[in-house]
Amino acid sequence: MGRPVHQHPSDAAPARPAGHLLCFLVSHTHWDREWYRTFEEFRARLVDTVDTVLDLLNADPGFAFVLDGQSIVVEDYLELRPERRETLTRFCRQGRLAIGPWYVQPDSLLPAGETHVRNLLEGRRVAATFGRPSRVAYTPDSFGHPAQFPQLFRGFGLGPFVYWRGNGDEADTLPLAYVWEGPDGSSIAAYRLAEGYFNAAGLPADPDAAAAFLTRAVERLRAMDQSPAVLLLHGIDHAFPQAHTAMVAAALSQRLGAEVRRATLDQFAAALPRPAVRYRGELLGARFANLLPGVWSSRMPLKLWNRRCETLLLHWAEPWAALALVFGIADERPALRAAWRALLQNQAHDSIGGCSQDRVHEQMTARFARAEELARETTRRVLERFAGLPPARETPWEEPWTVYVFNPSPYERTDVVRLPLDPHPWFGFRGDPERTFALHPIMASTVTSPGFLVNDTPARLVEESEAPRLRLQLEAPPRALEFVARNVPPFGCVRVELRSSTSTFEDIVDDGTEIRNEHIVTRANDDGTFDLTFADSGRTYRGLGGWEDCGDRGDAYDFDPVPGLGKLESLEWQRRRHPNGIQTLRIDRMLRLPNGLTPERNRRSDDTVLLPLSVELRLAPGVPRLDMEVSLDNTARDHRLRFLFPTGRPAQTFFAATTFDISERQPQARSGTSWVHPPPKTFPHQGFVSANGLTVTAPGLPEAEVLDDGTIAITLVRSIGWLALPGLTTRPELAGPTIATPGAQCPGTLRARLALSSGVDPHAAVDLAAGLWAVFGSDSPMLRPNEPLLVVQPKEVLLSALLPAPGKRVLWLRLLNPWNRRLRARVRFGFDVARVRSVRLNGRAVAQTFLHDGRTLECELRPHQLRSFALEL
Repeated sequence: MGRPVHQHPSDAAPARPAGHLLCFLVSHTHWDREWYRTFEEFRARLVDTVDTVLDLLNADPGFAFVLDGQSIVVEDYLELRPERRETLTRFCRQGRLAIGPWYVQPDSLLPAGETHVRNLLEGRRVAATFGRPSRVAYTPDSFGHPAQFPQLFRGFGLGPFVYWRGNGDEADTLPLAYVWEGPDGSSIAAYRLAEGYFNAAGLPADPDAAAAFLTRAVERLRAMDQSPAVLLLHGIDHAFPQAHTAMVAAALSQRLGAEVRRATLDQFAAALPRPAVRYRGELLGARFANLLPGVWSSRMPLKLWNRRCETLLLHWAEPWAALALVFGIADERPALRAAWRALLQNQAHDSIGGCSQDRVHEQMTARFARAEELARETTRRVLERFAGLPPARETPWEEPWTVYVFNPSPYERTDVVRLPLDPHPWFGFRGDPERTFALHPIMASTVTSPGFLVNDTPARLVEESEAPRLRLQLEAPPRALEFVARNVPPFGCVRVELRSSTSTFEDIVDDGTEIRNEHIVTRANDDGTFDLTFADSGRTYRGLGGWEDCGDRGDAYDFDPVPGLGKLESLEWQRRRHPNGIQTLRIDRMLRLPNGLTPERNRRSDDTVLLPLSVELRLAPGVPRLDMEVSLDNTARDHRLRFLFPTGRPAQTFFAATTFDISERQPQARSGTSWVHPPPKTFPHQGFVSANGLTVTAPGLPEAEVLDDGTIAITLVRSIGWLALPGLTTRPELAGPTIATPGAQCPGTLRARLALSSGVDPHAAVDLAAGLWAVFGSDSPMLRPNEPLLVVQPKEVLLSALLPAPGKRVLWLRLLNPWNRRLRARVRFGFDVARVRSVRLNGRAVAQTFLHDGRTLECELRPHQLRSFALEL
């Protein structure tokens, strides 16, 4: 196996005798941009830190420093110290100040795989403006790592992977440096920080005392691993640089009789011997360091918002901006970059993990809002241009209105789509030569028209009472239309005609307990659960949608159960059936739960509160899944509420969406008897869990568990009041500062969308999250209806990304095979592609075979392989 690190000439170590001990003293600071202090509070100290680092680099030619493997801290610093850009750039180009490759140090498990790609693309892009980005995949403090990280890092030419957390029992037999192999066969060198990223932090001021301290650290590391290269990480969270490293290095060299270099991680990586031992699998253990799995469910509303933003960018804004380049529509790459830069700031492990003080998470909402609005409005602008609207994009006045429904998937779709009755502008001036102010007829129809027809089929009129849109009457909330769009072509659109009607097409409302379509039958039960039968398999699942509430004396990092249960106080249901075939079954439960914990925090309080929990089940003609709209008003404190989906029998194995993959798991947690942190029964997922033929799709609700009886449990909310607490039964060691976080109780309304489908179908998660999109258009669309722009076959091959690449008229296309068998992919384009190149994740060419013939691309995909292509238009 070749070396995973591509050395720069200045990084190459001189030849040394075999067995010669070489110590690397790497000065650094682990910079959480926000955590127990806010971003600006920490940035005030970042300015002092980097000021001092630059002064030391200037005064001491042998000094080097690592800025935590991320580039954003440089932007944060220079925004307040712009006059030091030239100095900082000089030291980056000398290789003495290391930045990147990440834009922000992320959580490894919660962001989508493509979000990690955007993080590395932006991080390396920013770093390259100052010098050469670090090539070390430095991820020191994230709470576990996915199995596909080797493939991700190889796609950027990075290595080794340097980390602290995540190993289980395998760490007892692995050397510190080993080969980490991904499920597709990709491999990189990995280096475990056995004593954390702080084994040389806080050195005594006396160089001899510091050398004595470091000698003991070297002896401990050598006892674990006989590698001649020893890494001493001189820093910790928000560490201020120490000026005496030259004297410390000299004293340590004299004590050990060995060479001691002050260096960066890249220089240490260049000196690492080639590892021989291999390991394959995810890193979700806690043999020597806390895993902190409670971050998978802390502050769930933020995780839901994050997934909405990712979905808008990855499935709508990016691919349709890419296709816009084909048609000569304006370049949206600056808008995409602005949206991603806002969203990436929230991917930091203490941010998206929900394990910071309240003000930090309050400030995250502005970034989510910016990313979401940029992604949504960029998509809307592109789709309305495809629909034939001119640059002003004014909604036509004349009835009937032309509406286009777009599909963001590389396969044909039939699904429900919602069209807000929200014209732009909502008024106009009519008449000639006299100009009279007039309401747009669509706006007027929100109070005057009792019904609407789409292609002569009744549309369902729904109220959007919480939508921040104009009302003509206080008692008349904004409205939207729902209808079923059939056979929408892959990355294409269908055209429908919308008319107002003098007839009313209302839901038939009754207390019936059953709804059905050609794929699914579901019936409500007297306890608020429901049964479901799939036509394709004939299987019936009973008692779905139950709930489990448990007290929680834990903190942001860990769940810690407390005895005491809630009860069902009341139950109501209502069935609605619309003439267009959309049917809903709403189940309203009122739960009576303990209000919190007793002062001793060892049991739940006797005081109780009522917590409303509502589930609206929906079926539509031609749609092979049951959608679930869940809402709750979280009035209780210190508890975890989960939805339960029994699958009828124990599951020997089950499947879950993971980062760039579908993993097969076993329900039983590992024993972990020797671990410093007991293993959790829960696990993180990237959108769905499937057991015994039932798939539960839950985008933005990333914590799940498969119980011993095969029940799939999805966490809806976990309410806690502390950042970190001592004395938990599920975590012996303290994980962070003890700060009250009343906001982490997540009071108020939480809404989430789930779905149930048959078999292991990763498309169900995308279909639910992304949906279809309807816009008003003209009779002269830029994109002809019913013609696909991009088709991927077979359906087992997933489209991971389609986005505009750097360059004038170049797109990046990425395919994923998440299965255990080889697949041959065939991509058909609805436009001319002049040239295709096989590329890595970073866009650089790579020699891999494929066939390109005009508008067709074919390639082989190994099991679990990602393949990327540059399409030159």
